[in-house]
Amino acid sequence: MVVLLTAACGSKAETHEPPAPPPVRIADAGAPTLVMPKVATYDDLATALESVIPADARVVGFGELHSRTDRPQIRSTLSHFTAEAFPALANRLSDLILETWLIDKGCGSAATEATTKVEITMRRPMETHNDIGDLADAARKAKVQPHAMRVTCADYARISPPGKPVDTEAMLDLTTRELGRIATEAVVHRDRDPDHRPLIALYGGALHNDRFPDPALASWSYAKQVDEAAHGHFVEIDLIAPELAEPDALMQKQPWYPAVKQATTKVQVWKRDERSFVIVLPREKPADP
Repeated sequence: MVVLLTAACGSKAETHEPPAPPPVRIADAGAPTLVMPKVATYDDLATALESVIPADARVVGFGELHSRTDRPQIRSTLSHFTAEAFPALANRLSDLILETWLIDKGCGSAATEATTKVEITMRRPMETHNDIGDLADAARKAKVQPHAMRVTCADYARISPPGKPVDTEAMLDLTTRELGRIATEAVVHRDRDPDHRPLIALYGGALHNDRFPDPALASWSYAKQVDEAAHGHFVEIDLIAPELAEPDALMQKQPWYPAVKQATTKVQVWKRDERSFVIVLPREKPADP
């Protein structure tokens, strides 16, 4: 399973530093706020999720700040989710949709070359492969159906044109399309069974699950489409590792950012709006010298 958790991030080649990926155009979020947000604190991630996910939730879209080779090297948010959040949700989940794809061998070398170029451009750590595999294995053991994105030969050519840089916007279009499609189809399929488990979860980048996106980024959020399929029972939850948010200029402008600066050993939850939450994970303890 090849991991491509994409949100206009990147990884390094082994022997040279590639150019940074082209920036995604966004509206100016304004000056950083210094007002301390109102947050609820919990001892662990499982308890936080049990407290904020409504009893009538149908689909939960989890979004993270992706690990990158040019950011602090900490335990990945995906690993935290697998170990701490998934066990608390597993017996309620029917499907788990992952922001990843399997290389289509029918597309020949173009598929492998495009996948490698995307991973280098997005600065994806090699450990991410293991993390996504661990989560997929946990899903199967819990009798939860994992799903990966479907990438066609035309998609490979679009996101990674021969001789050209990765098309970041095409990559974001593909990710949004596939996550929205799979989630919508999963809701329709499971709703035909009166005994289905109540929840479907998506796990990917924090850009794609936004219920209240910046207008400039709205086309890269699947939330509206999935919320309609779920008849208004979609829940957005962003999982934020403070060490990954601190170097990010856009994150520093968010109203919940002060919770990042005050992160300690507790899990903090900030309610953005109805069925929309930001969860700031505990700060990782520094290693012994």
